[in-house]
Amino acid sequence: MKKTIIGLALIAMASTFTACNDYLTEEPLMKQSNELTYSTFDGLNQAGAALYSMMQSASWYDGQFVLQSELRAGNAKNPISIPGSGRYRNDTQWNYNESSTSSLWTYAYYTISWANNILNHLDDADKGDASDQDVNNLKAEALFIRALCHFDLVITYAQPYLTGNGGPGVPVILVTENGQPARNTIKEVYDQVVADLQEAESLMSDSYSRSGVDDAAASVSKPAIQGLLSRVYLYMGEWQKSADYATKVINSGKFSLAKGNDYLSMFTAATAPKGGEIIFEVYGSKKNDYWDESGWTHLSYITSWGNGDDGSGDVCATTDLVSLYEDGDLRLQLFTKNENDWLTVKFAGKAGAVPRETNVPIIRLSEMYLNRAEAISNGASISGVTARGDLETIAAARNATVPGTFNVFDERRKELQFEGHIVYDYARTMKALTRTDFDGTVNQNIPAAPDYHWAMPIPKREMDANPNMTQNTGY
Repeated sequence: MKKTIIGLALIAMASTFTACNDYLTEEPLMKQSNELTYSTFDGLNQAGAALYSMMQSASWYDGQFVLQSELRAGNAKNPISIPGSGRYRNDTQWNYNESSTSSLWTYAYYTISWANNILNHLDDADKGDASDQDVNNLKAEALFIRALCHFDLVITYAQPYLTGNGGPGVPVILVTENGQPARNTIKEVYDQVVADLQEAESLMSDSYSRSGVDDAAASVSKPAIQGLLSRVYLYMGEWQKSADYATKVINSGKFSLAKGNDYLSMFTAATAPKGGEIIFEVYGSKKNDYWDESGWTHLSYITSWGNGDDGSGDVCATTDLVSLYEDGDLRLQLFTKNENDWLTVKFAGKAGAVPRETNVPIIRLSEMYLNRAEAISNGASISGVTARGDLETIAAARNATVPGTFNVFDERRKELQFEGHIVYDYARTMKALTRTDFDGTVNQNIPAAPDYHWAMPIPKREMDANPNMTQNTGY
């Protein structure tokens, strides 16, 4: 992989670490000199806590990244029974251009630059009392975060891997410097993501958990690395590797599928239940610098309604989604009806805060079963395991059944709804989008990838600042 440097449109905040104030008992570094931060392991380790902060941005997991996926792909719409605030009104119609696109670009590349600063200075830093394993754990953490960022970027701004991986991906940034990078190919981006994750897996100890965190699942662990590898290989069509990594997580014995009230309450818990099914999540906190103070742009506020001033009700579920569930399915209790609209209560938020903070799951155990079921359906083999068996394991925990002729896509849709997967599942499986519960005026149905719609336009700010950047076809 060639050396690539960060573009002008991204450099403004590249060297400033910012973090959630209550994420650690000992607070992460805020704004101090780079020289001091980079000079010691302690400084870099505290800066490592800041790597998670932007994920709570309303432009990423606690807002747009999740909601755009659900709105574009038929899981969500704007309610009719609630006036709302006027936000998220164009996403169902795929009305995007370079001035109206995903905001992920900026936040993900800022986070990549922070990860690079740790990786590029760690070897020369004063280690103090840190052991070699301490250093390896921090390096693995930064590698995972860099991989996750590149992965989210390439699935958002590029065509799916299986439609032809020689096409334009996104810039691969390994060093934080001032530059004007061109786009790497889709394959080059995926190769870097896999390389970072494989190295992270080899470096991180099996028992590592970031010291002092309030929520153990909100920092990188070895199962989180393996879980993301399973997902990445699934997107690449590397079925056996996806199944193997899903099996590593399932067989680790560290996680179990939640049932009954434990399932319903895990999405609003203060922290991920120990031994439960959340492997990695974003920790919601109003003390995070990337909480918008009012909370009005975040998941809980956008999807909630009827709780005083606690929500605007801009986004609700479609009947296309809700009708997939059979009577008695536990997951139906994650919706509540307001006149003819189905509101999701999955992100009702933690108790005691208005507007409500919420934790957002990124990797769950149920996804590992789904990944493995899909991989097996495509030719992978795990001794003693069947695709139906994995789907039935999830269904049993949700008081549901699997149809005689099962569809892994629909089972994923039912289980992972409102977690940001659906539009990428449509894209990577090259499945055409057909919607019934739709009240827009254009683009009700979208042709299967590689239609231009499946790659979001590169933001105008980057296009203006970087002469080497090329726009996606169709915009």
